[in-house]
Amino acid sequence: MSKVVYVIPGFTEKVNLKGYQQAIKSFKSKNFKVIPIKISWKYNVMSDYVDQFFCQLSHKKSDDVYLFGFSFGAMIAFISAVKLKPKMLFLCSLSPYFMEDLMFLRTTWKKYVGKKRINDLKMFSFDKLAKDIRCKTLLIIGENESKLVHNRVLDAHKKINKSRIIIINNAKHNISQKEYMNKVHEIISDL
Repeated sequence: MSKVVYVIPGFTEKVNLKGYQQAIKSFKSKNFKVIPIKISWKYNVMSDYVDQFFCQLSHKKSDDVYLFGFSFGAMIAFISAVKLKPKMLFLCSLSPYFMEDLMFLRTTWKKYVGKKRINDLKMFSFDKLAKDIRCKTLLIIGENESKLVHNRVLDAHKKINKSRIIIINNAKHNISQKEYMNKVHEIISDL
């Protein structure tokens, strides 16, 4: 039996960014088998992203599975956790794009992700999914992230049993920011 962690990047990002590379290095130092996930963001929607993730699964049934995602990657991890039943979830800066969040989104945010994605996101109810999350869940968020992201994380903490919020001082919505990377390293080192 081994520990396998899937690292899922945020919207339009790849795991070659400094923040993901640091997390991968930290997981490897704790003897995890790390599987970086590649997502084809362009012209696709959340349903496609989840399918792409499932196509890259390569652990054994006996392995302890961990999911690490940032932003949209955290959404992919959270949505997938219902089927995968991981040992632990690392939800970094969980995006506020679930069905329950959409009415609160700024117009600029809606335009950024586009109508097609917004329509697909209406299918993902945070409340329904949260009822089936049974694993330990770390909700990691930067102190200086938007109120919408903070609200999503606070709501997640209320609704996910065995969840814990970790607020990173002076951090924004950027996994490659020094403060964010250092805290993620510290969290993984303490496993």
